[in-house]
Amino acid sequence: MEEKKVSISAGDILSMAVRYLLCLLFPPLAVIDKGCGPLLLVFIFTLFGWLPGTILAILICVRDKDYYRK
Repeated sequence: MEEKKVSISAGDILSMAVRYLLCLLFPPLAVIDKGCGPLLLVFIFTLFGWLPGTILAILICVRDKDYYRK
């Protein structure tokens, strides 16, 4: 199996840091670009409490980590 080299720029690292900070502060805003489904789900979980919304937002952002790789 061939290994691919991945380069992550400083802008990508900054973007990831801002996204994870948004996951902690206001979870629905962190997943706004993922589509209507995840946004609505995170919003509903956030209405039940800050912690469930934050956990779900972090899980969605971690799952989409390949978004930053080129």
